[in-house]
Amino acid sequence: MSNAQRRDESLCRTTTREFILMSDNHRHCFILKGSPREVLPDFLQLCENFSTPLIAAHDVSQYDELLIPSLKRKPFKTCAFKQTRQELGSCYDAVLVDLTQGVSASALAILSGTVRGNGLFAVVLPHADWLSMADQELSRYLPWPYEPEQVYSNFKRYLLDHLKNTSPFQELKAHQVAPLPALTLLDDNAPLTDEQANAQACLFAEQAQSYVLIAPRGRGKSTLLGDSLAKLVQAGKRVAITAPNQDAIVSLKARFESHFEANTVTLPFYAPDALMDDSNQWDFLFVDEASMIPLPLLMALNQKANHCLFSTTDYGYEGSGKGFGIRFCQHLASQKTTKPLALQPLVLSQPIRWGENDPLENWINNTLLLAPKEQAKQSFDTRITFPIKDDITNKMLVGKDWIKENNLLHDTFQLLVSAHYQTSADNLRWVLDDPSVTSFISMTAEQIHSVAIVTEEGHLPEDLSLAVMQGKRRPRGHLVPQSLLAHEGFENAGQYGYWRISRIATEQSQQNKGLASQLLSYIEKSANTHCDFLCSSFAATPDVLSFWLKNDFLPVRLGTAKDQASGSYSIMMVKPLTQLATQQAIKWQSQLLEELLMNLLLQYDDLSVELILLILKQYSFYQSDIPSFVKLTAQDAHNLALFVDHHRPFDSIRPAFFKKALSLALQGQLIPKEPSHQLLLEAALGRNTEQTRRNANLTGKKAMHQSFKKLLSTVPPSK
Repeated sequence: MSNAQRRDESLCRTTTREFILMSDNHRHCFILKGSPREVLPDFLQLCENFSTPLIAAHDVSQYDELLIPSLKRKPFKTCAFKQTRQELGSCYDAVLVDLTQGVSASALAILSGTVRGNGLFAVVLPHADWLSMADQELSRYLPWPYEPEQVYSNFKRYLLDHLKNTSPFQELKAHQVAPLPALTLLDDNAPLTDEQANAQACLFAEQAQSYVLIAPRGRGKSTLLGDSLAKLVQAGKRVAITAPNQDAIVSLKARFESHFEANTVTLPFYAPDALMDDSNQWDFLFVDEASMIPLPLLMALNQKANHCLFSTTDYGYEGSGKGFGIRFCQHLASQKTTKPLALQPLVLSQPIRWGENDPLENWINNTLLLAPKEQAKQSFDTRITFPIKDDITNKMLVGKDWIKENNLLHDTFQLLVSAHYQTSADNLRWVLDDPSVTSFISMTAEQIHSVAIVTEEGHLPEDLSLAVMQGKRRPRGHLVPQSLLAHEGFENAGQYGYWRISRIATEQSQQNKGLASQLLSYIEKSANTHCDFLCSSFAATPDVLSFWLKNDFLPVRLGTAKDQASGSYSIMMVKPLTQLATQQAIKWQSQLLEELLMNLLLQYDDLSVELILLILKQYSFYQSDIPSFVKLTAQDAHNLALFVDHHRPFDSIRPAFFKKALSLALQGQLIPKEPSHQLLLEAALGRNTEQTRRNANLTGKKAMHQSFKKLLSTVPPSK
């Protein structure tokens, strides 16, 4: 008998009464086996002394039916996996997660974080071979035409191995359980811990323009925020709080209200957009779950108060607070302020909802790769750099390969979490189970420097492509060909094969050394015989767009609405790998650029001029002539000459100036990062030029017009 088997047998013999003695405010973890009808009585017995337990599953209808007779005795709550995000911020004595029909990685992560210390977290597995059963959650991770019945789940194999070998869960035999003891009542007005009090003292000292509170779940962020808001109100300060939704701040609200007589003071909550429309300037503004709010909106909110506190989770359930921390905190640290500090981090590391070194928290974090191996925190502006001395090795891995590469898997996800604020536990299952996904990594010895996640798309049947283009079908996955068909009307876009770089990241200290570009070259070599295009779709910012342009990707689509997460327009780019694909890509790009020229005044009035110049500049690389509608007529040239050489008013030559600015941009004669060139296009588009004038060191309109005359007199005439 192996050690693991002896351990499992020993755990099966352990009764719940004996397990109680093992707890140090840690959560109790059990595996129950069987159907809902078989496991529910044992769960009810375990929860005899608990209030309002939660039951979650892919489909909770069976539990709803079985619980009806029990509701007279004790209220229960059920929740389908697709609804678990609504439980963020909730707190339960006990949670049962039924994994029989399917597994949701995000549900496991979210729900485990809602259980109190000494509470119960139980999972349900079937008596039958779980790995051979179709997983109804799997369809969310599979592109067309794959179905759950066709795909072996590497993630289930991975999760089961971790449940058996590394978890704190013990398997309970049916009808051999005793009720767990009742938990102490929660005190909404319990004293702050020393760590919370120190963070609050830093906040009340008002030494910084902005504060950032980044901590794992269960550390008392909500308590600290609610307590601080109440004390600031009592001190006569003008305060406000915002969050993505009010459901996430239930415990924060309870702490706030505990400071006042019932219904005498209302929590000053505002939705983010309502706050932006409010003309008030606050003394303190708190932004909870900040990593779920678009960065441009966060930057704007930072201007609404004398002091702003941004709170988020540094790893875990909503997506990555770490990626949020890197980007946004760098922005806050660089802001100009009259305060002694631009940014002050606040730290909460001691768990409050459960005991220190809680086995369930450790297992969830390690299994779902939600936390770094080492918990040591670095300051936001510190980067540890090290030289790359050895040769770089590239690796290509598919789902089943990761089962044998556990260390590489962990390091890969930590890199993705650091770079992409939307990386979540669900992405782990996607990488392990989606047959269209291939992961590429570059490393030196055991150190991973860059990683890219690539999905195979395209080769859609002609009838399906037609239905997509007509808006009648939306098959799962295939983002780029679907968008080119449905949004751009490119009739043959579905017939090509694409490798889409869905995620790409480089370790922070090794950025700007060409490592990501080297990895792209390796991907291109691997793709040459498999597809027609490499492609990417991402939130369009000048720095990210410049990276893809540098690697010879062509823009073929610009989104028409801003992404809610990034606050930016999305852009699609392709790199053709065959002669036929190159001809097609140039046609697609030409259509994008010509339509963009029209849409600049119709729907892109907030698209940055630097981004516009970067996109338009590509036209000159592949086209010998500019579009006819931006060519200057003889009268246009005459009007511009009167403006440049004489005293023709600027407002009287705006149409000619508009065409001239666009033609210069298309010919690559306007430098995207040059303020005076940005100013030229900004004025041509009729935008507010005040900030750009200051960047160009121009004091007023007269100086601005003189700069235009100088620029126009030094460039050659349009083609």
